Amino acid sequence: MLPITSEFRKWLLAGSLASIATGAFYILLLTLPLVVFEGEFLNGNVAITWYRLVNYGEPIYHPGLDSIPLLTIPVFGASFFSISVGILTILKSLRSKEVSHVVPEILIASLEACMVFTGVFFSLRLNVMHAVAILPTQVGGMGSAGLLVVPGSTRSETFPSVLIKQFYPLASLGVLLIALAGIVGYETVKALETLFREAGEKSLMQKSD
Repeated sequence: MLPITSEFRKWLLAGSLASIATGAFYILLLTLPLVVFEGEFLNGNVAITWYRLVNYGEPIYHPGLDSIPLLTIPVFGASFFSISVGILTILKSLRSKEVSHVVPEILIASLEACMVFTGVFFSLRLNVMHAVAILPTQVGGMGSAGLLVVPGSTRSETFPSVLIKQFYPLASLGVLLIALAGIVGYETVKALETLFREAGEKSLMQKSD
């Protein structure tokens, strides 16, 4: 068991808040629209986990978009795990005077897991973009009455989509840095545990003398 000192408590609280914020942020990215269609021909929004598209008021069903939410199950799992670990660590650090070395290790693991899934977000976004790329935004043609012109629609990316696009170039570096931080944190926790145990044994020996 590790005594929760003032500095150690600050470290646990900071890591817990980061874990909760990261998990909540990932859930937002999964549910916020990435592509917006505006116009009479095609109108609606497309997110990673849901979509709503209508053509002149009639809903459109896209098999490719329907299959993408199944790929988000691991990301949702990691996000909820990150939030749960953060909340439990906050409660533990505020209510207890000692904490098991497992607690900071799990906290570091949750942050590492979130960093690993940055690459998954990039892949999910590509799946969405490839699926919506085949959707026409305008139609026209030549009929017996002459050239048929139908008002088209516009397709635009949202800020969450642009943000996810930047994840992949930073993912490798981020995972490397988090992995190094995890190794250093693990060794630090072990060293602190040994130090406090030796100090406690020394204190008991002095009292017995």
